[in-house]
Amino acid sequence: MRKSNTITFLSFILIIIAVIVFMSLSGKQADAVAADTDKGPVTAVETEKEDTAPPAEKTETEGNKDVALPAEKTETEGNKDAAPPAEKTEPKKKKVSMKDALFIGDSRTVGLFEYSGMNKADYFASVGMSVFNIYDSEVSLPRVGKVSFSELLKNKKYGKIYVMLGINEMGYSFDSIVSEYKSLIKYIRKKQPDAVVILQANLYVTKSRSDSDDIINNKKISRLNKALESMADGKNVFFIDANPLFSDGKGNLSAEKSEDNTHLYAKYYSDWGKWIRKQTGSIIGEG
Repeated sequence: MRKSNTITFLSFILIIIAVIVFMSLSGKQADAVAADTDKGPVTAVETEKEDTAPPAEKTETEGNKDVALPAEKTETEGNKDAAPPAEKTEPKKKKVSMKDALFIGDSRTVGLFEYSGMNKADYFASVGMSVFNIYDSEVSLPRVGKVSFSELLKNKKYGKIYVMLGINEMGYSFDSIVSEYKSLIKYIRKKQPDAVVILQANLYVTKSRSDSDDIINNKKISRLNKALESMADGKNVFFIDANPLFSDGKGNLSAEKSEDNTHLYAKYYSDWGKWIRKQTGSIIGEG
């Protein structure tokens, strides 16, 4: 009886020990499983998805937050490294030469010859010259000698030909004056086809003479000047008017600038010559 109890007791003890060992092993296995679960199992499918998934789209700000954007440059800042453009300087114009110039006219053109300082030009001019007698006149020219108008144009070439006639013609009919003037221009153009013809307006007389002279007065002079202006084509024939240079502001020659109510004082011919050069420069592109 005692032996049976002993065996039973021992069996019971063994069972208890086995249970304790089993439970101890089961607890360690559960801890290991729990640790693996916290890490999360990585499957082949999930790994493939992570490797192939496209990056999330970034907003413009997020996409460039690590990239420095260039600051907008003002017009001045953008060109601060560029060399400033060189200042443009207009080429100096050549001074108008009068070596190839011919002046045709009456006593006022004689004044230009004597006092203007344009000494290198030729002057076919005389006190009583007009469009009606120019072809019959002979004039002595420095460096040329005494010649007729036709001989001069035949033997010497000019680049600029100035014409101012009209005062001595005032006693003729207006239509005949205009007709003869046109014929003179055609003649000059035929003999000197390469020359620029510049028609000069007749200078006015003073108010006192204009008001007292039925033949030579500013109304008739103005009418002729307008006709001369209409003869200019702006290509080969040009028109210039120096009257504003010597005017009294009322359409008359200033009495303070005239010695005899018709002709300028000598000192003003120099101003006229300078003005002619300037106007010529505008016409032919020289200065």
